[in-house]
Amino acid sequence: MSDYKVVDNFLEKEELKDLQLIYENNMDFPWFYSGQVAGDWEEQTEIFYLIHLLYVEDKPNSQYYDLFIKPFLNKKFWNSLIRVKLNNYPNQNKFIEHAPHKDYDFEHKGALFCLNTCDGYTKMHDGKKISSIENRMIFFDPTKEHSSTNTIGHNNRFNLNFNYI
Repeated sequence: MSDYKVVDNFLEKEELKDLQLIYENNMDFPWFYSGQVAGDWEEQTEIFYLIHLLYVEDKPNSQYYDLFIKPFLNKKFWNSLIRVKLNNYPNQNKFIEHAPHKDYDFEHKGALFCLNTCDGYTKMHDGKKISSIENRMIFFDPTKEHSSTNTIGHNNRFNLNFNYI
């Protein structure tokens, strides 16, 4: 039995579209560069992604937090949030599977919400690749190694990462 669960059509279509409008083609939406996705800096010198940290250290970290969290409140799957992060993996003209990593070393849970469909995926510790399909929620154990990817068939791969108790 796997320790992850995939739920398609997690949000109502309107809720999903409202989320996408916040960042898609929005020149005012702030993205922050990270020169490391996972693993060792030395091994991944050309790899980067963009993030927007919505929630961290027991409090909202962004003016967009309420807009992003609102559609998930009626499906609240957490007791306490640890971190909520919007990820943007740009097309880098080559497909990259990032190094395996664990989100945190302490016991907690994770959920990854796919905001768009693309050729990217999340690779679980057992080697299973879960495709990025718009409106898909992946519940998993983030204390076990997993990997992300970028995309080459689209401009970006977008997902919303929840770490929680």
